[in-house]
Amino acid sequence: MPRLVDHEARRHEIVLATWRLIAERGIEATTMRELARELGLANGSVTHYFPDKSAILTAAFAHVFAATNARVAAHRAASGATGLAALRAFLLEAAPIDEERALEARIVIAFLEYAAADPALATMFRDLMREWQQAFAEMVAEARAQGEVRDGLDVQAVSDAILHAVNGMQANGILLPETAREQRMRATVDALVDMLR
Repeated sequence: MPRLVDHEARRHEIVLATWRLIAERGIEATTMRELARELGLANGSVTHYFPDKSAILTAAFAHVFAATNARVAAHRAASGATGLAALRAFLLEAAPIDEERALEARIVIAFLEYAAADPALATMFRDLMREWQQAFAEMVAEARAQGEVRDGLDVQAVSDAILHAVNGMQANGILLPETAREQRMRATVDALVDMLR
């Protein structure tokens, strides 16, 4: 049993090292050799935990998704937010408004490049994004039940639009960094939420 724990702990270390390297040197420089060097491991040893760079990016992306979900759940548990307040909090947790979330956005963008050419990764992305779409739909439905949004709002169309907005905020936050300034990103999130009223 301890070997399993050690294996999982090492995989987690590799994922965190991947985050650091992407932040410092970019996705192209984040190679298996550089990861081994970063972790003080022998060349080739990273393949004991991940077969290739694609597998590492997949784990890093899954970690981003889990980290965002954990922050959203913690906020909701602490605040009791529902409806539009919960939606706003979710959008802020996904938006690249600080160093941690900007790094997460970089990993998402890198993952998408790989997923576009790999059916298994594309399926994983679709499955995770459907979870978010469902969460958005539930929050918008809550808001509708609480009278927070305008009559006749199409919950499915709105949840699709919110997903597009989240993915766009992450991409633009990296590629158009002036849009990721915290004040401007918060204003963007507020505008998105206000469009539903």
